[in-house]
Amino acid sequence: MPNRLDDKVCIVTGGGAGLGQATSLLFSEEGARVVIADVDAANGAAIARQITDAGGKAIAIETDVANNDHVVAMVDAAMDFGGKIDVLVNNAAVGGDPYNYTVVDGPIEKWRRCTDVNLLGPFLCMKHVVPHMLKREKGSIVNVGSISSVVGLMMQSIYAPAKAGILQLTRTAAIDYARNGIRVNCVLPGGMHTPMFEDEVAKAPRELVEKERELQPMGRFADPREVAYVILFLAGDEASYVNGAGWSVDGGYTAQ
Repeated sequence: MPNRLDDKVCIVTGGGAGLGQATSLLFSEEGARVVIADVDAANGAAIARQITDAGGKAIAIETDVANNDHVVAMVDAAMDFGGKIDVLVNNAAVGGDPYNYTVVDGPIEKWRRCTDVNLLGPFLCMKHVVPHMLKREKGSIVNVGSISSVVGLMMQSIYAPAKAGILQLTRTAAIDYARNGIRVNCVLPGGMHTPMFEDEVAKAPRELVEKERELQPMGRFADPREVAYVILFLAGDEASYVNGAGWSVDGGYTAQ
């Protein structure tokens, strides 16, 4: 089978770690030219270097997706790099222990930062990428939501509303641009072995972690690459009739 993303220019936000890193590496293996946008410049540069050392094509650009000027610079860099943008993966996010609050205890500044990165960020990226896709009447956008987009979980009053919003942003944009050759979909991962997740697990009581693991129908959490394969499918031409969908990638958690 030919590489699924041959000659495609793909932006992956938060591409320097966790699910973004797994997606960037997988995309490169499938022939993509990868633009790794990450607020951590060192992480982004390291993954871009890993790709180019292996014979792939990648660039890294320091990007805070909540900053409009940063997003404009990211899109300009992608156009300079590849002359087009075929795929946008809105993966950059904040969450985990620093954002676990009830509505009573939640600091307003935490709410604003979480919403700015997790919801305004994807909005800004789409705002500046979609015009380039419209010119070619072709493109695929994959947003990264969460099981928190669709189910209620404790201490998620800051994180979950933003992740619920990205699912609705996905659906509305999918309808807006369906006749322009642009597809917009969303993956909804459960627990993954990412640095953010591992940091939260390390701080949690062992009995709580084991209880949460027992609630997973498959008895384990995901490797980020398992979720990246679903992003790959939605990004590529094999998903040509998939639009406006929220894909649960949670081992059956939300089926309970």
